[in-house]
Amino acid sequence: AIMRLLPPNVHTYEGLLSFEGVDLMGLSDDEFRRRIRWRSISMVFQGAMSSLNPVIKVGHQVAEPMLLGGSVDKREAYREAMGLLEMVGLPREVFDRYPHELSGGMKQRVVIAMSLILGPKLVIMDEPTSALDVSVQAQIMNLLKRLKREQGLSMVYITHDIALASDICDRLTVMYAGEMVELGSAEQVLTSPSHPYTQKLLASIPRLRSDAKPTFIPGAPPDLIGLPSGCRFHPRCPYALELCRREAPGTFQTDGGHETRCWLYRK
Repeated sequence: AIMRLLPPNVHTYEGLLSFEGVDLMGLSDDEFRRRIRWRSISMVFQGAMSSLNPVIKVGHQVAEPMLLGGSVDKREAYREAMGLLEMVGLPREVFDRYPHELSGGMKQRVVIAMSLILGPKLVIMDEPTSALDVSVQAQIMNLLKRLKREQGLSMVYITHDIALASDICDRLTVMYAGEMVELGSAEQVLTSPSHPYTQKLLASIPRLRSDAKPTFIPGAPPDLIGLPSGCRFHPRCPYALELCRREAPGTFQTDGGHETRCWLYRK
């Protein structure tokens, strides 16, 4: 939705999306494509395997966004692409390889290099390590932390893995049934969770230094076509009030300073 890649027949596409003082929703498709997409905001998709064209050499695919503008010649674009491939930990000869010649981790690095080719300030990462084994996952996470530190890169990192989120994120947002239910610094959310869903989520993780057994969240996530009335989590919440069943909560500030969507924190 942020990259405006949703199909034209999507049901609802509205609201305010502000980036560096610009309302992105107010831009035409052509303006957004010229000014924002890939230049200011880029994206790493979940499956690197399906993000790369199988019949084009990976170096040419990394360089392609530079060539589309027409202001950079091919030699300069290829030199920049080769430098980026090296920066993400790939040897120079990868430039002339086809996607099928690379491992999953190498493909993911190629896609990360591609997302950086125009020097964006924000990169959206959709589960960039979900298809990789644990050792390769650790290498990619170290690469992302280095890029964040050295390039001053901002990321929106989407994941189901709380351990990965705690490793790379400064701030965490917890989502439930399409809504943000908690927002705060990583330390606040992980050490003093406020929303009952976040509490249950963290309680389901095995602990290395505790005798407490993991617990499960009762029930099942709601069908997004037929959402429950009031708070979307109330059918599974151990603290649900009558108010929770009737009325959807707003966003409240906790004593710790982070935000939560729960009636228990109404002053």
